Amino acid sequence: MARLVEAGLRRTSRAIRDTARPPAGDLLAHAARARRLAELHTRRARWWTVLERDTATNGVPVIYVEAVVTAVLDNERQARYWTDTADDWQALADGRPTSDVAGAMSNWTDLGLTDPTAPGLPDTSAVAR
Repeated sequence: MARLVEAGLRRTSRAIRDTARPPAGDLLAHAARARRLAELHTRRARWWTVLERDTATNGVPVIYVEAVVTAVLDNERQARYWTDTADDWQALADGRPTSDVAGAMSNWTDLGLTDPTAPGLPDTSAVAR
């Protein structure tokens, strides 16, 4: 099982590495790239989950199982990050407010927004904190 997972992880890592950065001004291409990276990190998390199941049932020392669990969680976190980033690139392209995770990508000032309860914006934004 480990060899199968290793091959899958290698292919996925190569795909992540080869996902080219689009031109600076192409917001939709940035959104598409971020969606692709989210998909690839989700795939990596799934490969690690396969290894987790295999190691947990084969008497492998718990430290290795914990490392695999950490890899699963890290890739799930990366997938969420890239999903949020894709949503923010799409919002920029559509002229909609970005999320509070946009950071430097935030377009709230450009849109004249300062109130986190503005229409379509959640009350849990960083502006409210």
